[in-house]
Amino acid sequence: MKRFVISSLCAVMVLAPWQSSLAAGELVPHRALYQMSLAEANPRSGITGADGAMMYRFEDVCDAWTSETKVVLKLNYAEGGEIQTTWSFASWEAKDGLSYRFNVRHSRNGTAVEILEGQAKREVANGPATAKYSRPEDTTIELPNGTLFPTRHLAALIEAGQKNQLMVSEVVFDGASLDNPYQINALITKPKATTTDTKAARHIRMAFFPILATAEEPEFELGITYRPDGVAERIRQDFGSFSLELEPNNIEILSRPDC
Repeated sequence: MKRFVISSLCAVMVLAPWQSSLAAGELVPHRALYQMSLAEANPRSGITGADGAMMYRFEDVCDAWTSETKVVLKLNYAEGGEIQTTWSFASWEAKDGLSYRFNVRHSRNGTAVEILEGQAKREVANGPATAKYSRPEDTTIELPNGTLFPTRHLAALIEAGQKNQLMVSEVVFDGASLDNPYQINALITKPKATTTDTKAARHIRMAFFPILATAEEPEFELGITYRPDGVAERIRQDFGSFSLELEPNNIEILSRPDC
Protein backbone atom coordinates (compact mmCIF):
# COMPACT_ATOMS: atom_id res chain seq x y z
CA MET A 1 0.00 0.00 0.00
CA LYS A 2 1.63 3.19 -1.18
CA ARG A 3 -0.43 6.10 0.06
CA PHE A 4 -3.56 7.44 1.66
CA VAL A 5 -5.63 10.13 0.01
CA ILE A 6 -8.35 12.58 0.87
CA SER A 7 -7.57 15.15 -1.44
CA SER A 8 -8.71 14.56 -5.30
CA LEU A 9 -14.73 11.12 -14.82
CA CYS A 10 -14.99 10.84 -18.63
CA ALA A 11 -14.05 14.23 -20.06
CA VAL A 12 -17.31 16.16 -20.00
CA MET A 13 -15.91 19.11 -18.04
CA VAL A 14 -12.50 20.72 -17.89
CA LEU A 15 -12.13 23.22 -15.05
CA ALA A 16 -8.70 24.76 -14.71
CA PRO A 17 -7.84 26.45 -11.39
CA TRP A 18 -8.85 29.93 -12.59
CA GLN A 19 -12.15 28.89 -14.21
CA SER A 20 -14.27 27.30 -11.49
CA SER A 21 -17.44 29.26 -10.82
CA LEU A 22 -17.65 27.57 -7.42
CA ALA A 23 -15.69 29.86 -5.13
CA ALA A 24 -13.21 27.56 -3.42
CA GLY A 25 -13.75 29.90 -0.47
CA GLU A 26 -17.02 28.00 0.01
CA LEU A 27 -14.95 25.04 1.14
CA VAL A 28 -15.07 25.26 4.91
CA PRO A 29 -11.86 25.12 6.98
CA HIS A 30 -12.13 22.11 9.26
CA ARG A 31 -10.37 19.39 11.19
CA ALA A 32 -11.68 15.82 11.11
CA LEU A 33 -10.73 12.58 12.81
CA TYR A 34 -11.64 9.29 11.10
CA GLN A 35 -11.62 5.75 12.47
CA MET A 36 -10.13 3.26 10.01
CA SER A 37 -11.16 -0.39 9.68
CA LEU A 38 -10.94 -3.23 7.19
CA ALA A 39 -13.89 -3.20 4.79
CA GLU A 40 -12.94 -6.33 2.86
CA ALA A 41 -9.84 -8.28 1.83
CA ASN A 42 -9.06 -10.81 -0.86
CA PRO A 43 -7.57 -14.00 0.64
CA ARG A 44 -4.51 -13.43 -1.55
CA SER A 45 -3.73 -10.26 0.38
CA GLY A 46 -3.13 -12.20 3.59
CA ILE A 47 -4.73 -9.35 5.55
CA THR A 48 -7.13 -10.37 8.30
CA GLY A 49 -7.70 -7.08 10.10
CA ALA A 50 -6.99 -3.36 10.15
CA ASP A 51 -7.26 -0.72 12.82
CA GLY A 52 -6.19 2.89 12.72
CA ALA A 53 -7.04 6.57 12.60
CA MET A 54 -6.64 9.46 10.20
CA MET A 55 -6.54 13.15 11.08
CA TYR A 56 -7.27 15.65 8.30
CA ARG A 57 -6.99 19.42 8.59
CA PHE A 58 -7.91 21.94 5.87
CA GLU A 59 -7.39 25.70 6.29
CA ASP A 60 -7.74 28.96 4.39
CA VAL A 61 -4.63 31.15 4.86
CA CYS A 62 -5.77 34.13 2.78
CA ASP A 63 -3.63 33.70 -0.36
CA ALA A 64 -3.58 29.91 -0.23
CA TRP A 65 -5.13 26.76 1.16
CA THR A 66 -3.23 24.35 3.36
CA SER A 67 -3.99 20.75 4.18
CA GLU A 68 -2.48 18.20 6.54
CA THR A 69 -3.16 14.47 6.79
CA LYS A 70 -1.76 12.10 9.42
CA VAL A 71 -2.43 8.36 9.41
CA VAL A 72 -1.57 5.61 11.87
CA LEU A 73 -2.66 2.17 10.66
CA LYS A 74 -2.02 -1.37 11.87
CA LEU A 75 -2.57 -4.26 9.44
CA ASN A 76 -2.88 -7.83 10.76
CA TYR A 77 -1.84 -10.80 8.61
CA ALA A 78 -2.99 -14.42 8.50
CA GLU A 79 0.51 -15.64 9.37
CA GLY A 80 0.19 -13.84 12.69
CA GLY A 81 2.35 -10.83 11.99
CA GLU A 82 1.36 -7.18 11.88
CA ILE A 83 2.68 -4.04 10.23
CA GLN A 84 2.19 -0.54 11.62
CA THR A 85 2.29 2.23 9.06
CA THR A 86 2.47 5.94 9.76
CA TRP A 87 1.95 8.39 6.91
CA SER A 88 1.82 12.18 6.92
CA PHE A 89 1.17 14.61 4.10
CA ALA A 90 1.11 18.40 4.07
CA SER A 91 0.45 20.82 1.23
CA TRP A 92 0.22 24.54 0.46
CA GLU A 93 -1.75 25.57 -2.64
CA ALA A 94 -1.79 29.15 -3.95
CA LYS A 95 -5.26 30.42 -4.78
CA ASP A 96 -4.06 31.86 -8.09
CA GLY A 97 -3.15 28.33 -9.21
CA LEU A 98 0.48 29.25 -9.95
CA SER A 99 2.30 27.36 -7.21
CA TYR A 100 1.97 24.37 -4.93
CA ARG A 101 4.20 22.87 -2.20
CA PHE A 102 4.09 19.45 -0.56
CA ASN A 103 5.89 17.02 1.73
CA VAL A 104 5.33 13.37 2.64
CA ARG A 105 6.68 11.17 5.43
CA HIS A 106 6.02 7.42 5.36
CA SER A 107 7.35 4.85 7.84
CA ARG A 108 6.73 1.17 8.50
CA ASN A 109 7.26 -0.34 11.96
CA GLY A 110 9.20 2.77 12.92
CA THR A 111 11.53 2.74 9.91
CA ALA A 112 11.29 5.49 7.29
CA VAL A 113 10.49 4.05 3.85
CA GLU A 114 9.73 7.21 1.85
CA ILE A 115 10.27 10.96 2.17
CA LEU A 116 9.02 13.30 -0.55
CA GLU A 117 9.33 17.09 -0.70
CA GLY A 118 8.96 19.60 -3.49
CA GLN A 119 6.97 22.24 -5.27
CA ALA A 120 5.20 22.85 -8.55
CA LYS A 121 5.11 26.15 -10.42
CA ARG A 122 3.63 27.55 -13.62
CA GLU A 123 3.97 30.90 -15.36
CA VAL A 124 0.32 31.30 -16.34
CA ALA A 125 -2.76 29.75 -14.78
CA ASN A 126 -3.81 27.81 -17.87
CA GLY A 127 -0.33 26.71 -18.87
CA PRO A 128 1.89 23.73 -18.17
CA ALA A 129 3.67 23.38 -14.84
CA THR A 130 6.92 21.88 -13.60
CA ALA A 131 7.10 19.90 -10.37
CA LYS A 132 10.54 19.67 -8.79
CA TYR A 133 11.18 17.28 -5.92
CA SER A 134 13.95 18.26 -3.50
CA ARG A 135 13.61 14.79 -1.97
CA PRO A 136 14.44 12.63 -3.82
CA GLU A 137 16.97 15.02 -5.32
CA ASP A 138 17.00 15.97 -8.97
CA THR A 139 13.51 14.60 -9.67
CA THR A 140 11.45 16.71 -12.08
CA ILE A 141 8.01 15.99 -13.51
CA GLU A 142 6.45 18.02 -16.32
CA LEU A 143 2.73 18.63 -15.87
CA PRO A 144 0.45 19.17 -18.90
CA ASN A 145 -1.76 22.20 -19.52
CA GLY A 146 -4.66 22.51 -17.12
CA THR A 147 -3.28 20.18 -14.45
CA LEU A 148 -5.20 20.80 -11.25
CA PHE A 149 -3.87 20.89 -7.72
CA PRO A 150 -5.98 19.13 -5.04
CA THR A 151 -8.17 21.93 -3.68
CA ARG A 152 -9.22 23.15 -7.12
CA HIS A 153 -9.92 19.57 -8.10
CA LEU A 154 -12.21 19.16 -5.10
CA ALA A 155 -13.99 22.43 -5.95
CA ALA A 156 -14.47 21.21 -9.54
CA LEU A 157 -16.00 17.93 -8.36
CA ILE A 158 -18.42 19.63 -5.99
CA GLU A 159 -19.46 22.13 -8.65
CA ALA A 160 -20.05 19.31 -11.12
CA GLY A 161 -22.31 17.58 -8.61
CA GLN A 162 -24.31 20.75 -8.03
CA LYS A 163 -24.83 20.99 -11.79
CA ASN A 164 -25.91 17.32 -11.87
CA GLN A 165 -22.93 16.38 -14.03
CA LEU A 166 -22.21 12.74 -13.33
CA MET A 167 -18.75 12.27 -14.89
CA VAL A 168 -15.58 14.34 -14.60
CA SER A 169 -12.05 13.63 -15.83
CA GLU A 170 -9.07 15.73 -14.76
CA VAL A 171 -5.29 15.51 -14.56
CA VAL A 172 -4.30 16.19 -10.96
CA PHE A 173 -0.97 16.61 -9.20
CA ASP A 174 -0.66 16.32 -5.40
CA GLY A 175 2.97 15.24 -4.98
CA ALA A 176 2.05 12.35 -2.67
CA SER A 177 3.86 9.81 -4.87
CA LEU A 178 6.33 9.70 -7.74
CA ASP A 179 3.54 8.26 -9.92
CA ASN A 180 2.05 11.77 -10.20
CA PRO A 181 0.29 13.27 -12.02
CA TYR A 182 -2.85 11.14 -12.16
CA GLN A 183 -5.73 11.07 -14.59
CA ILE A 184 -8.61 10.92 -12.13
CA ASN A 185 -11.88 9.63 -13.53
CA ALA A 186 -14.77 10.43 -11.20
CA LEU A 187 -18.35 9.23 -11.15
CA ILE A 188 -20.69 11.44 -9.13
CA THR A 189 -23.94 9.98 -7.83
CA LYS A 190 -27.21 11.85 -7.77
CA PRO A 191 -28.54 12.81 -4.32
CA LYS A 192 -31.14 10.58 -2.74
CA ALA A 193 -34.54 10.61 -4.44
CA THR A 194 -36.05 11.95 -1.21
CA THR A 195 -34.35 15.33 -1.62
CA THR A 196 -34.50 18.01 -4.31
CA ASP A 197 -31.61 19.98 -2.78
CA THR A 198 -29.01 20.54 -5.53
CA LYS A 199 -26.43 21.15 -2.77
CA ALA A 200 -26.98 17.84 -1.01
CA ALA A 201 -24.04 15.58 -0.16
CA ARG A 202 -22.98 13.35 -3.05
CA HIS A 203 -20.90 10.21 -3.25
CA ILE A 204 -17.94 10.47 -5.63
CA ARG A 205 -16.08 7.39 -6.87
CA MET A 206 -12.61 8.16 -8.24
CA ALA A 207 -10.21 5.93 -10.17
CA PHE A 208 -6.55 7.00 -10.22
CA PHE A 209 -4.47 6.29 -13.36
CA PRO A 210 -0.84 7.49 -13.52
CA ILE A 211 -0.72 9.35 -16.84
CA LEU A 212 2.73 7.95 -17.67
CA ALA A 213 1.51 4.35 -17.27
CA THR A 214 -0.42 2.30 -19.80
CA ALA A 215 -2.32 0.07 -17.38
CA GLU A 216 -6.00 -0.46 -18.10
CA GLU A 217 -6.79 -0.84 -14.40
CA PRO A 218 -6.46 2.07 -11.94
CA GLU A 219 -3.62 2.07 -9.43
CA PHE A 220 -6.23 2.54 -6.70
CA GLU A 221 -9.77 3.83 -6.21
CA LEU A 222 -11.33 6.16 -3.71
CA GLY A 223 -14.97 6.65 -2.77
CA ILE A 224 -15.92 9.73 -0.73
CA THR A 225 -19.27 11.17 0.30
CA TYR A 226 -18.69 14.93 0.20
CA ARG A 227 -20.86 17.64 1.68
CA PRO A 228 -21.08 20.77 -0.51
CA ASP A 229 -18.70 22.55 1.88
CA GLY A 230 -15.95 19.99 1.16
CA VAL A 231 -16.25 17.98 4.38
CA ALA A 232 -15.98 14.21 3.82
CA GLU A 233 -18.74 12.31 5.60
CA ARG A 234 -17.48 8.85 4.64
CA ILE A 235 -14.40 7.49 2.87
CA ARG A 236 -13.52 4.14 1.34
CA GLN A 237 -10.09 3.36 -0.11
CA ASP A 238 -9.80 0.42 -2.49
CA PHE A 239 -6.28 -0.91 -3.10
CA GLY A 240 -7.41 -3.85 -5.20
CA SER A 241 -6.63 -6.73 -2.86
CA PHE A 242 -8.20 -5.00 0.16
CA SER A 243 -10.30 -1.96 1.09
CA LEU A 244 -10.35 0.35 4.08
CA GLU A 245 -13.40 2.10 5.53
CA LEU A 246 -13.04 5.50 7.21
CA GLU A 247 -15.84 6.88 9.37
CA PRO A 248 -15.69 10.26 11.14
CA ASN A 249 -15.34 10.31 14.91
CA ASN A 250 -15.26 14.07 15.12
CA ILE A 251 -15.53 17.00 12.71
CA GLU A 252 -14.61 20.49 13.94
CA ILE A 253 -15.29 23.59 11.85
CA LEU A 254 -12.40 26.08 12.03
CA SER A 255 -12.57 29.84 11.80
CA ARG A 256 -11.52 31.69 8.67
CA PRO A 257 -8.66 34.20 8.80
CA ASP A 258 -9.24 37.96 8.81
CA CYS A 259 -7.48 38.68 5.52
